[in-house]
Amino acid sequence: MANKEKQTPDIAAGFTKEQFLGSRQWTGTDKDVLSVVLKEGKTYTLAEAKSLVDEFKNGEVKG
Repeated sequence: MANKEKQTPDIAAGFTKEQFLGSRQWTGTDKDVLSVVLKEGKTYTLAEAKSLVDEFKNGEVKG
């Protein structure tokens, strides 16, 4: 019998801005933030996207 490796999804896989904006995982407000902080043509992990949203929400207002 051959050992078969279990296939697990790559949770560090990158997603595009369009994929994040089309996802039902994010709320309307978070999608608005994602549309500002994510760059076109670049991929992000879920952790990176969440971090960018959190940084944006916790940032100081410039006057």
